Amino acid sequence: MNLKHWILGAALVGASSVFAALPTAAQVQANMGMGYNIGNTMEVPGDPTGWGNIYPTQAYMDSIKAAGFSTVRIPCAWDSHASNNVINTTWLDSVQTVVDYAMNAGLYTVLNIHWDGGWLQDDDFTSAKSDIVAKQQAYWTQIASRFVNYDEHLLFSGMNEPGLNLTWSSSLIPALVKYQQTFIDAVRATGGNNATRTLIVSGPKTDIDVTYNYYTTMPTDNVSGYLMVEIHYYDPYQYTLMTEEQNWGASESILPQYYYGDYLSTTEIKRNAGYNAWAKSVDDSLASIKHANGQFAKMKTAFIDKGYPVIIGEFGANLHTDALSGSALTQHKNGRIQWHKDVATAAKNYGLTPILWDMGNESSTLDNMCYIRHSSTNASTAGKVVDVDVINALRGVYGLGDYVNTGVSSSSEIASSSSSPRDDNSSSSSVIASSSSVIASSSSVIAYSSSSVIASSSSVSAYSSSSVIASEAWQSSSSGEWTTAIDAKVAVNASLHLENNVLSAEKDFVLFDVNGNLIRSVRVSGGAATLSLSNLHKGVYIAKSGANVIRFRVK
Repeated sequence: MNLKHWILGAALVGASSVFAALPTAAQVQANMGMGYNIGNTMEVPGDPTGWGNIYPTQAYMDSIKAAGFSTVRIPCAWDSHASNNVINTTWLDSVQTVVDYAMNAGLYTVLNIHWDGGWLQDDDFTSAKSDIVAKQQAYWTQIASRFVNYDEHLLFSGMNEPGLNLTWSSSLIPALVKYQQTFIDAVRATGGNNATRTLIVSGPKTDIDVTYNYYTTMPTDNVSGYLMVEIHYYDPYQYTLMTEEQNWGASESILPQYYYGDYLSTTEIKRNAGYNAWAKSVDDSLASIKHANGQFAKMKTAFIDKGYPVIIGEFGANLHTDALSGSALTQHKNGRIQWHKDVATAAKNYGLTPILWDMGNESSTLDNMCYIRHSSTNASTAGKVVDVDVINALRGVYGLGDYVNTGVSSSSEIASSSSSPRDDNSSSSSVIASSSSVIASSSSVIAYSSSSVIASSSSVSAYSSSSVIASEAWQSSSSGEWTTAIDAKVAVNASLHLENNVLSAEKDFVLFDVNGNLIRSVRVSGGAATLSLSNLHKGVYIAKSGANVIRFRVK
C-alpha cells in the first residue's frame, strides 16, 4: 500500500468515526524489516539539538529509508517539555512533525518515552510510586490523543531501559508491570486507532538475561495480539560500549575490546571480544554469532512463541578510531562489520526486529557510533551514509543488495489529507519543510512551497530585509526556558499582526523555526487566523502569510 493510501485511508476512517481493528503486532512486525534509531536528538532534555545533532528533516528521514531501513525509532523526551504533567503544545507539534516525516518516508515508527531525566527509568522499583503513575497516565493520554488517527505504522513504547542500574529480582517486577499497565490503559482509553495500536513494553533493563529470568508476568491488555516486548543488545559490553580501562575486581584491569569473529588478534588477546580477565581466555561464543543466537532463542521461547513479538530496540558497536590506526584499525573495522551482520542474522533467524542505535558522533574520540550523518557540525550533508560497509552488511541480511546513494528517495507524494490534525487550526497536510527548505534568517530568505507539498530550492522566494519585521526588544523572564518573551510592541506586515503574544492574519499562515521546521499551520476561522505564542521554545521564528513575513524571537 502506498503512502497516499495510508493517509487518505486514515482520514476517511477518522471522518466516519468508525475505527476498524488495526493489524496485529505480529502482522505489523512482519513488515518492519530492520530499523534505525534517531539517537541523541528528540530525547535530549529541553533541546533536541543540545547534544550536537540536527533537528530531523524530511530529507534525513528519506535517507534512512533509502539506506534500507523499514522502521525508525524516535527516542523522545516529554517531562522536560511539560509543566504540571501537561506537555507543551509546541513540543507535541514538533514531535508530530518528525513523526510525519517518518510517515511520509514510508517508515514504521516507534515513538517512546526515553530516559527523559530519569523520572521513570531511574526509579528503584521497590513499589509503584504515585507520582510516576500519574506522569505515565498524563503523558500517554496526551501523546496518544495527539496521534489517535494514525494507522498501524505508528507504534508506542512506554519506556526505555527501566531500572538500568539496578540488580533485578522478582520482587521488583510488580512495580514495573504497574507502570506498563498504566501506559497500556492510558493509550487504550483514548479510543480510535489507539484501541488496537501495537504497544511495546520493555523488559527490565531491556537486558535479555534479566528479562528472561524475571519478566514472567506481562501486563494485561483488553485486546489480544497487540503487545510487543523490547530488549536491547550490546553484547559483549567490553566490545560494543566500553571506552576506557576499568577495574572489576579481577587480578588484571578490564580493557576495551577491539577484535571480533574472524578478525581476532593473535598478539593482543586481551583486546579480543569475549576475553575473560578471570579465566584469562576468550569465550568463543562471545566472539561469534553463537552468543546472539543463544540470547535471541531465549526471547523466542519466552515471548515470541507465546504471541508477543520482540524488537531489539537498540544495538550497535563503537568504532574505535580513537585508539587504532593502520592495519589494526582495518582489522577492527572488519570484525565490527561481522558483528553487525551476526546480530542482524541471528535476529532475523529467531524472528526479532533489530533497530540500529545511531548517536550521531563521528569524531575520532570516544563513543563513535554513527552510521548515517546527522551531527550539527556536518549539517549540510546530513543524511549521508558514513558507514557504508556496516549498512551493506545489514542490507545483505535482508536481501537488499549494496547501498547506492540516489539522493532523497521519497519527498514527492504527500496527500492533501492528513492522518491526524494537530489541533483545530493546524494540520500536517499543509507544508512539510525539509532540509531543502531551510529558512535562512541572516539573509531573510524563506524557502517555501505554495503547492503545500515540499519546499525545494526551486521554490525559494527572496525577501529583502525591509520586508521582515524583527522584534529586537526582549522581555526578561526567570520562570524557565519555555516561557515566551516576545517584543511587547506591535509588529505589523500587511495582513500579519503580532501583539501581546498573539499572531493573527487575515489569511492562512504558517510558522517556521530558523531550521526550516514547520511549527504550525493556521487556517482562517471566524474571519481571521490566530495563534497564541505561549510556550514556544526559545529561538527565532518566522511567520509567513502569502507574501507577508514577520520574524520574531522568543527568549
